[in-house]
Amino acid sequence: MVSALLGFMTVSGILGWLNIRYLGVAVRLPDEIYDGQETYVTLMVENRKRLLPSFLLRIGVEEARADFHLVERGATESGTLAMTFKGRGRKELIQAVVSSPFPINFFIRSTTLPLDARCIVFPRPHPCGPPEGPADARSRGAARSRGRGYEGEMETIADYTGVEPLKLVHWRLSARHENLKVKQLTSLADVPLMIDIAQLPGQSLDDRLSCGAWVVNRSIRANRPVGLVTGAKVIGPDTSRLHRLKLLTELALHGSR
Repeated sequence: MVSALLGFMTVSGILGWLNIRYLGVAVRLPDEIYDGQETYVTLMVENRKRLLPSFLLRIGVEEARADFHLVERGATESGTLAMTFKGRGRKELIQAVVSSPFPINFFIRSTTLPLDARCIVFPRPHPCGPPEGPADARSRGAARSRGRGYEGEMETIADYTGVEPLKLVHWRLSARHENLKVKQLTSLADVPLMIDIAQLPGQSLDDRLSCGAWVVNRSIRANRPVGLVTGAKVIGPDTSRLHRLKLLTELALHGSR
């Protein structure tokens, strides 16, 4: 009986050791992460073994955990981690801890796998009063929105649907067709806004940056062009999503480069 027990423990030990070996872990981070706010991260586990699946895996990255009941041989499974990053600026995830109670839940074996994931954490938006006032010489000029409107430039000609105002009917072109034709115009965005970090409300730099992040998100989502002034550096106003992420990145890295 002792020999059988020792043999069983040996076999279970080998199986448990193999269960967490020859694995690869990677994470896919979103492009919009804020300080102190919960973010969902995609975790991928690859089983590189040719013959054996892996069972009952628990993957830990920082303080977050995700469970995988089965990862077939040569397969990749994905899950979701709820992570909260502390502090703005550049962040790096360098390792993941893999553990498992397989096969008999008598011992929990673990190993550490390398990770190569980098991101920039934006300041946490904090509601504040946006800096009002006329746009200066760096932000003058009408901005054109990608949305449809009734006061911008002509974008295309379309069939009349009954909801467009009569002033948009293209009478000359309509005379050549059986149906009425209307001009579709772009809408004009609001007056451009230039944000100067030094002029934002807040007792500390982080307070001003949090205010700036809130103003950037609120204004661009309202289709108002926003630019940024950080000392001698000036970024012109725009309303695109890429521009919004660029401004948030500047706020995240300000004073920490």
